[in-house]
Amino acid sequence: MNFRAPIKLTSLFTCLLCLCYSGTAISGYKAFLDPRSMAMGGTGVASSTKFNASSHNPALIAFNRGSKPDKIYISSSLGTRELYNEHLNRDIIDYGSSGEVANFINSVNDLNVTEAKANAAILKNYMKDLGQSSYRSDELSAFNLLVDTDPLTINVFTRREIREMILITNDAPHLVDKVIGTMEGLDGFNQELSETEKFVDASLLVNSTYLEISEFGATVATTEVYDYNMPFSWGFTPKLIQFDASHRTTAIKNYDVNQPVNEHSSDSNLEWNLDVGFAILLTNDFLKEEFGLDGDWLEGEWIFGMSGMNLFPTDIATYSPARSNEGYPRSRPAIQALYQIGVAHYLEKYMLTMDIELTEDENFDFEGNTRFLSFGGEYYWRDDFHLRAGFRYNMAATDGAAKEKSTLTAGFLYQPHGFSIETAAMISDVEVGGSVGFGLAF
Repeated sequence: MNFRAPIKLTSLFTCLLCLCYSGTAISGYKAFLDPRSMAMGGTGVASSTKFNASSHNPALIAFNRGSKPDKIYISSSLGTRELYNEHLNRDIIDYGSSGEVANFINSVNDLNVTEAKANAAILKNYMKDLGQSSYRSDELSAFNLLVDTDPLTINVFTRREIREMILITNDAPHLVDKVIGTMEGLDGFNQELSETEKFVDASLLVNSTYLEISEFGATVATTEVYDYNMPFSWGFTPKLIQFDASHRTTAIKNYDVNQPVNEHSSDSNLEWNLDVGFAILLTNDFLKEEFGLDGDWLEGEWIFGMSGMNLFPTDIATYSPARSNEGYPRSRPAIQALYQIGVAHYLEKYMLTMDIELTEDENFDFEGNTRFLSFGGEYYWRDDFHLRAGFRYNMAATDGAAKEKSTLTAGFLYQPHGFSIETAAMISDVEVGGSVGFGLAF
């Protein structure tokens, strides 16, 4: 791996054009659509290349690898992924003829407490199973223009992400217990038993959300070489974000799967945000003399990285007239700050990397908290063929929301004669998916 101080930039000029397409990926809660990141478990804080570092760690666009630094790099990418729960439409359709609901309502109408309690237990399990049944789709497109100058590396980019989601939520988990308490005459329980069917129907809601985020920014980074010949890079990305959001909800009994609810986006919102990052190569001499570390495991090159993305978190107000209008509820999908640290170890034939998210993150809406511990690796089988693999674990998974706990990933890079092919695949306890990319350099 070669690094250079800003005053030693080569005058060689290379024009690199790369067109990447990330194929359909059935995925969930974190957007890591580029093939390199997906194949390596979603890592990138210390291991991304300078050509995709704006999405992971702004400082890494100034880290240069190879004997001929690229001077201009133009790339465009398009990615889609989809998590289609085939049970969602079936769950909505079957609810209307559900025996669990009918049996409970009949026992309540008959004032049969014993039978109602037995049916209540069955109904609560049924409603729990329906909750979080969902459909999600993501679409991501991006364009990058990277210029390597003295003393700065600059990457101007645009990104556009669209998420559409349909989710069943159970907004009245204690309703059944209130009905049973009323039937038993317990203090503090007062439920109109004649309205039980109406309340049960209203407790299961089909939420339709739409979120579109467009970003325009410029990543600026530089590299300095300090004591022990250690390159240190830092970078930042001021960016302009425009977003539109929609959230509409309908009682499950009134939702028509053949005519899904159309989004009603809010007025366009426009504001500034900021990403920052730094990275440093830790030399063997530094680790030995400053930290007293020793051993064969120090061989190779160690890179430490840290990044903060979206430093100014914001809530996005969806279109919301009077609260009494059920079709337009007030909700606030969040654009949250994400802080990560990572380390990468490069050896002659392979590299290993690990990322840790320092904050819990609730992407968009309804999905619950996520905080990933990610591992990845790349094996240089040949100069033109690399194998990749990774693993990530959600340390904040809950039963009531995001159910993704662990994900296995794999992929490869093949680059014959300036043409590159990248693929990635992933599988977890709730989803499977993949991506593919193509590139051309000349």
